[in-house]
Amino acid sequence: MTDRHIFPDHTTLVFRSLKGLVAANPYLNLIPSLKVVYRADHDSSKVSLICGGGSGHEPGTVGFVGKGLLSASVAGDVFASPSARQVNAAIKMVGSEKGVILIITNYTGDNLHFGLARLMAQSAGVKNVELVVVGDDVSVPRSRGKYLGRRCLAGITLVCKIMGAGSEADMPFEQLVPLGRSLSSNTASIAVALDHCHVPGRSGDGEWHIDEGRCEIGLGLHNETGVFNIAQPGPEELITKLLDLLLKQDDPERSFVKFKDGDELVLLVNNMGAMSELEMGAVVDEVLVQLESRNIIPVRILQGPFMGSMNMPGISLSLLNLTNVADEHSFVSTSELLEFLDAPHNSPAWPATAQRYPLPETLRNRKRTDAFTEVEEEKEEVYTGGAKLIVDAKSIRETLKIAAEEVLALEPQLTKWDTIVGDGDCGETCALGAKGVLEALNKGLGSNGDLVELFRTLTQVIDDSMGGTLGAIFSIFLAGLTTSLIKSVEINPNLKVDEKFFGEITNEALEILQQRTNARIGHRTVMDSLIPFVNSLKQLKGLNESVENCIKGGESTIKLEAKMGRAAYAGTGSERGVMPPDPGAMAFVQVIKAIGKVFGN
Repeated sequence: MTDRHIFPDHTTLVFRSLKGLVAANPYLNLIPSLKVVYRADHDSSKVSLICGGGSGHEPGTVGFVGKGLLSASVAGDVFASPSARQVNAAIKMVGSEKGVILIITNYTGDNLHFGLARLMAQSAGVKNVELVVVGDDVSVPRSRGKYLGRRCLAGITLVCKIMGAGSEADMPFEQLVPLGRSLSSNTASIAVALDHCHVPGRSGDGEWHIDEGRCEIGLGLHNETGVFNIAQPGPEELITKLLDLLLKQDDPERSFVKFKDGDELVLLVNNMGAMSELEMGAVVDEVLVQLESRNIIPVRILQGPFMGSMNMPGISLSLLNLTNVADEHSFVSTSELLEFLDAPHNSPAWPATAQRYPLPETLRNRKRTDAFTEVEEEKEEVYTGGAKLIVDAKSIRETLKIAAEEVLALEPQLTKWDTIVGDGDCGETCALGAKGVLEALNKGLGSNGDLVELFRTLTQVIDDSMGGTLGAIFSIFLAGLTTSLIKSVEINPNLKVDEKFFGEITNEALEILQQRTNARIGHRTVMDSLIPFVNSLKQLKGLNESVENCIKGGESTIKLEAKMGRAAYAGTGSERGVMPPDPGAMAFVQVIKAIGKVFGN
């Protein structure tokens, strides 16, 4: 859990956040003193929908105010219910000829304050005002929550979206209320987190965390402890546990929603606050794979931040059974419910699904895997024609093996250095390149002693396995060596493979590389070790001295300020303490040291 925030105190944070939200979205208005966000283009001829609750769950629910969704949202302080006075102000601001529905989370504070606001509105002459209380969590067993009912998780956002579109389509108050309650009772949600969240300026939160290597399943939205605290399993097992809690029909304590084969289900994968989009996409994929293994194909898939818990690293899964809802009401079908879910809106936070649905006929019946285009793997082509230059195969292969193993062994150190000066991926990148070389050696790389084929193949191996800037640098240099070598052999098929020869082809390769990068000696890059090595060979200083100059160049980067690459943003050594050497330069040093070990005197 991180306890670092830009705003150190939550007391003014909600107010500032709401002002920013409204400023960025011209269809919204704000009552600052009461923290009520409402539609600037409110239509009193439609049933008004008001949601709200404690802040800290953004975008829920202030981010869902807009035409086709909520008429208003009332914000309390972080994790604290708004007052009845606040809610009553919202009711007055978005009054309706047809009625007002308060969609609320099933927490004690919201039940009390929104309930009081309803009574106040009724006593003031508002005829149609009703509550839709949403509880969708399945983690708390029936026996424990029998007096409270189910807690609310992200499923409330599905209720808001469908009811909002229903109101926009002129569905009457008398139908919207039971529809909302049915949507709630037919939604199942479950949350899991790797740690608790932290509220800016709130003391005690720093001691509230989940131990390393463990996770909690069955958390609420307000940092409350999960129902299950377990050793964190792998992603597949974790998703299996969550889906079992949602779907198992033989669990009398948790089978709140009935599911059967053929039901039309909506899947919502919610980011609780601090998960990366990269991981969220992988979570969606794993959930869908496991649902398919249970013969469940969701008719809609929604993924993103809907109802968060500040900066909690966690997710929640929700399944809404549209079939059950349609079976309970003669006035709506599953196709109409999907139309409501897909209907256009102008709220800031709900995904713009109106531009996707309805699908054209060509896409309507495709399976999830139909979206994956498989390309035939290119067969490895062994180019046997053209120039050849045969040298001792054993020495070549021995050099490559030593170099790859040395780079692989240095991976932890490279990662450590790059974590300080860059983005931390240099060690992994170099290790992937080393593994690629070792794999190619196992397949016979260099076994025929042909230097032309060796450099050509190495170029492809490094390009395929390494990636990143360093991989590109090495690949271009190798490609330059290949080009120079072919040219030299074509001019003189009987050329002598000696120090002068290698000085010439490495220099030409360097010139080709320098056409693609502005990095030079002194810029704190791999070039600080590569250029001295090539220059020494070109000047006929001998292999041993060339290797020494390469090493010195790499080690000299400790004293240099980066002027190229991501390390250029890290600052100087005086700003950050003693800096390590450039990891790319030191990786190249390992390769050259291997050459010196095999061919040096």
